[in-house]
Amino acid sequence: MQQHAHHFRRGISTTPVVLAGTALVIVVAVTLLSGGGGSQDLIQAETDLHTVVVGEFDVSIPASGELAAFDQVELRCELDGSATVTEIIDEGSAVKTGDVLVRLDDKDVKDRIQSAEESVVAAHNQVETRTADHAIAQKSRESNLAKSQVAVDQSKLALLAWREGEVVAKRNQLALSLRTAEKDFKRLEEKYKKSLELRERDFISQNDLEQDEIQMIRAEAQLSQSRLDQQVYEKYTYEKDKQWKESDLKQAEDELVRVETRTRASVQSSKSNLDAANSNLASKKERLTQHQQQLVNCTVVAPAPGMVVYGTTVGGGRDWDQPQALRVGSKISRNQLLIVLPNTDRMFADVKVNEALSGHVKAGQPATVRMDAFNDSVLRGRVDSVGVLAEGGGWRDPNRRDYSVKVSIDNTDELPLKPSMRCKALILIDTVVEALYIPVQSVHRGEQGSLVYLANRGLYQPTPVTLGRSSELYVEVLGGLSVGDQVLLRDPPPGTVLDAVSESTDG
Repeated sequence: MQQHAHHFRRGISTTPVVLAGTALVIVVAVTLLSGGGGSQDLIQAETDLHTVVVGEFDVSIPASGELAAFDQVELRCELDGSATVTEIIDEGSAVKTGDVLVRLDDKDVKDRIQSAEESVVAAHNQVETRTADHAIAQKSRESNLAKSQVAVDQSKLALLAWREGEVVAKRNQLALSLRTAEKDFKRLEEKYKKSLELRERDFISQNDLEQDEIQMIRAEAQLSQSRLDQQVYEKYTYEKDKQWKESDLKQAEDELVRVETRTRASVQSSKSNLDAANSNLASKKERLTQHQQQLVNCTVVAPAPGMVVYGTTVGGGRDWDQPQALRVGSKISRNQLLIVLPNTDRMFADVKVNEALSGHVKAGQPATVRMDAFNDSVLRGRVDSVGVLAEGGGWRDPNRRDYSVKVSIDNTDELPLKPSMRCKALILIDTVVEALYIPVQSVHRGEQGSLVYLANRGLYQPTPVTLGRSSELYVEVLGGLSVGDQVLLRDPPPGTVLDAVSESTDG
């Protein structure tokens, strides 16, 4: 039996074949009616026959769901406390980057900015006064600090010389020793292996072999010692010397601090006062910056193009607890979702495929998408991804299991697409070409498998068939029928099946 193909390409539509068959049936029916020579049963039988032909048809998987945007931005209220909406853009509007979406009442924010600016000016004046006091006191201790600073500088130089000189030299020495030991061990190891072969042939004495083994063991011990020396230096000696050098620097710095501590109390007091003034000024500036940012946050602009959707619309929930739609005068709080901006330029169909068919769906397969709102428009697309886990059908159908499939849309045909629009998709998984095929309604199930009723002079012969790939409308015939055969599209009328007629006649 022919294997099912899973490669994908666009095939020629079977519509012309179907239309031709339909036209033939209509001609026959008109002829019979106009001639008056046929009965109503004969007319009905002719219209229920399908002529077997060679052609091609697409194998597709239907799916349904809704549109969604690949990219969307959520804009939330970043004001502290609550605020009132003074201006808001209409929902559903298409906006560009930088367009104003929402304006919030900024009166309280501006009042806080004015108060913060006055506090910054006062704090700055205080810093200037404390700076002058500290400069005067600092002159009297410069000589004592200079001596301590020299000791600190020398300790830093000693630490730098150790890091860039002694440490580098020691590491190079250890690396050279290790490399030499590795090469020596490898050489003696190979020599020992050769000696083993020579000894087996009695080319050398046992004593010579043992001497080579001893030399190899010594080289191996030297290699282990070199590795150990390197590890000991990195883990212990280096850390010990580093602590000593850093300790010398730390002690010199501590001595500098102690010298500063021993200076007059007025120096320390002026320094503390200056630090406090600087800290106070920094705090006032930070508060002013926060208030200025809050003023900026009173105007919400679009960071990217998209379509305006109110946060209250996206929120969901039951009808009786839905939040009231945003409007001028609405009270909002910090971090409340204001606007969602889906980018309608890049849309995809989020559809559901039954678990039994999901194994045939792969990323990259072509598909067509039709929206309920624009039923006459068919958009092209491709499968972007298939969900990893199946989703249940909920309380309405707990036994149903579907996989979520994302179908990216290649062309929008300038349609005003919006998220959540209902849509249907047909995912092309295969194309059957150059094959005998018949409508699926002509296939029946018998005790021996699939069969069709083959027309034979007004009667119908049950004929076993071997079937291949199938779609919702057609099925491939691999054996049992030939081109030109006519098969019945429904159950045969009583007394018209050849086997049954033969048995009745024999009886």
